[in-house]
Formats: sequence, C-alpha cells, structure tokens
Amino acid sequence: MVTKKIKKNVKKESSEKDCLKKKTASKSAKSKPTTVKKVSAKKVVMVTNVAEKEVLNNNSNAYVIIDHPFENEIISCNTYVIRIGASFDGYVEISFNDGEWQPCRFASGYWWFDWMYFKAGNCKISARLVANDGTIIKLSDIRKCKVS
Repeated sequence: MVTKKIKKNVKKESSEKDCLKKKTASKSAKSKPTTVKKVSAKKVVMVTNVAEKEVLNNNSNAYVIIDHPFENEIISCNTYVIRIGASFDGYVEISFNDGEWQPCRFASGYWWFDWMYFKAGNCKISARLVANDGTIIKLSDIRKCKVS
C-alpha cells in the first residue's frame, strides 16, 4: 500500500514539473518577440532581443571616413564638394562645427555634400553613418580645415 501511494505522488510531482517546464518554455518564447530589421535594400536581418540589436548597430565592419577635404587643408573657393567614404549600412549625414546634421547624397560609390555659403575661419567637419531606423552606427573622426 505504501509503495502505491509513493508511486502516485512521484507521478503527480513529475507531471506537475513537466507542466511547469512547458509553461516556462512558452513564456520565454513569448518574451522575446522577433522583429525584422531592413538594414539595406539587399540585406534583411532578424533581431530577437536588445543585445542582438546593439551588435547589429555596432557592426565592426561599418565605417565612415571623410576623404576630402584633407586634414588642415586650406579652402579658398566659394563652393566645395566634400567626399565621404562609408559602408553600405544606411545613410550618411554631415555636421560643421558641431552644428545641425545635414543629409549627404550618394553617387559613384561615395557620399557627397555640396558645401556652400561657408564663413572664413577654422572649421571642424564630422560625418556619421546612420541606420535606416535612425540609430547611429558610426561616427567619423573630426576633420579640421581652414576656409580663407
């Protein structure tokens, strides 16, 4: 008699544990919603949690570099076209002297900014690579030049 009661209790406990495992597994699956991120026109990435999203945005292969003007270049004309090299992870914006970010245009494998109406003096230029969802992927080094 005693052994029958023990067996029933063991079966009952194991079935309760199985139910708990199933509930926990279904809850953990529900707690990580999967979202689809469109990174570029050709690449779609599935993101399941915040850690993966941060890795996506801090991609070590991503880059943004101001090619022209050169460091400490003296600009003496009325207009200047700035050339920026960047990976194809989003779009590029540019800022002068820590001012407002302005969009660049893409052509011939580079990002370009037609710079006009600038004042004489020292200038700090920075560029950033931005994901399509608006998060900043990379910032360029600051490029210093002088406008005469």
